[in-house]
Amino acid sequence: MEALRLNDDGEGVAQVGGFTVFVPDLLPGERGEALVAQVERRFARARLVRRDAATASPLRTDPACAVFGACGGCQLQHLTYAAQLEHKRTVVVSALRRIGRFLEGEVPVLPTLGMTHPWRYRNHVQVPLRFEHQAGRYEPGFFAAGSHELVQTRHCQLAPLGLEALVQDTVDALNDATARDLPGLTPGLVHHLIVRQSWTNGEQMLVFAVRRAAEDALKAMLRSVLAGHPALVSVGMTVQPRPVGPPWGPEVVVLYGRDHLTEQVLGLRFRISPRSFFQVNTAQAEVLYRTGLEMADLRPDDTVLDAYCGTGTLTLLAAARVPQGRALGVEVVEAAVIDARQNADDNGIRNADFEIGAVEDVLPRYVAEGRRIDVVLLDPPRKGCDAAVLRAIAAARPRQVVYVSCNPATFARDARILVDAGYRLERVQPVDMFPQTAHVECVASMVLRRPGVST
Repeated sequence: MEALRLNDDGEGVAQVGGFTVFVPDLLPGERGEALVAQVERRFARARLVRRDAATASPLRTDPACAVFGACGGCQLQHLTYAAQLEHKRTVVVSALRRIGRFLEGEVPVLPTLGMTHPWRYRNHVQVPLRFEHQAGRYEPGFFAAGSHELVQTRHCQLAPLGLEALVQDTVDALNDATARDLPGLTPGLVHHLIVRQSWTNGEQMLVFAVRRAAEDALKAMLRSVLAGHPALVSVGMTVQPRPVGPPWGPEVVVLYGRDHLTEQVLGLRFRISPRSFFQVNTAQAEVLYRTGLEMADLRPDDTVLDAYCGTGTLTLLAAARVPQGRALGVEVVEAAVIDARQNADDNGIRNADFEIGAVEDVLPRYVAEGRRIDVVLLDPPRKGCDAAVLRAIAAARPRQVVYVSCNPATFARDARILVDAGYRLERVQPVDMFPQTAHVECVASMVLRRPGVST
């Protein structure tokens, strides 16, 4: 079979007897033999058995990772970086056409903004551990795509070398303590290591996800790790009895040092707690937020609403640009709002307010109260905006909406709703926040076609 194009997940798309087959690791124009592994009503998935070397694409490159294709973390390491950027732009264009029902060429979609060095960019990594009872030791790795099957590896080309070394040394310390029968450190106690690193100052955080509380045992085994990693300034423990699924328990107990790291974005400092949402690519986060702020036509006395504000990054950056106005942040996660308020204090920003609550509940109330909102900044999760949010925006009629999206499909859906409500989609700027993966973010500007008049 021959791949005709790539789908949104970076898989080759082939046609066999008029039936669509998705084949990972097959690039457009390449031919190969594949074994069908799954058949659905409208498509099938196959596993590449042999690729015809004579048809190798000029866009193909050697993956940097030894477990690429087995690990589910990356999908595009076999594609040159320039081709990755063009593919991601194509994904956004396709979503606008198929899902948003925009005509081809109706909306300018700019070339994807990429990185000069698209490797080892992650400031946050979650590493599953498997305890091999026969060998009596922990092995780190990452899950295979769509499963909880661990692909064993001690390396990740997306993690900074310092974080990779921290994980390796922590696993070694766990294995040494287990071999010594350290009291309280039962085999298989730890199922995830969660590590973060500040790109501003290099400080590191380590969190043990454990099946049951074991503070004394972890503190005892931690001494050798701390001795070898002076940048490690925060260590915590979270109790989650289930070893698969989200690794977080209800709380994080500090075992050593501080309860946060500090990061800097576009001149402002931000407090990063263990569970805080923060873009995992700090360098591209600056590109993303700078792009959004440049798109926003902010005026000194504007009232800006940052929906889904997280720890307040975009809210505070916007507040600095409306010195006589206000920036309002809304976020459903209480811990994130606590961080956001602290971030405002740390940066001396007095014209930012934060409210805990679901955007779909808070924004309609703002509209009912008659609050003036000039510009809305939207940065929703992958599922996009709740319908109530979009209805409230249409009712509030801000002169501009700047939409930051991590999912082109839900963005295209929401953009169509806002355009039908009276907005014009001016332009879309894809940003590569996750090089080597199929994920793409984008920033878009939508302006009210006829301010103050329903359409």
